[in-house]
Amino acid sequence: MLTCLVAAAALGAAAAADIPSLATEVETGARALTVQTEITPDFLAGLDEFSTDAMALSDALRQAEVEQDLPCIFRGIAEDSHERVVEFQTASTPEARDMAFAGLRALLDDAILIAPMAAEAVTAAND
Repeated sequence: MLTCLVAAAALGAAAAADIPSLATEVETGARALTVQTEITPDFLAGLDEFSTDAMALSDALRQAEVEQDLPCIFRGIAEDSHERVVEFQTASTPEARDMAFAGLRALLDDAILIAPMAAEAVTAAND
């Protein structure tokens, strides 16, 4: 039992150590995606990668036992951005594309604002 507790503590510490870099990746990815204006394979791949990074951040926050809503928020961002890939793939009119970009930008703006809070939450928990 003690071995399990030590392993769990080590996993939480490792997750906490990864959070600042994951938060930076999420913020950087969001900033790069906000300037996109065309639906290209590279754009869709970048959006999918952003979704994966946001989910990794959510998982790391949960493993580090961050008690704020941050793990849920980043899980939601990951799931919503993944859904946006499908939305962009099926957008057949300029209006549909404009709406998809508007929705994505709102999501990305949230990620840009909240990602630094993830790193701060871990720093505050370690103080």
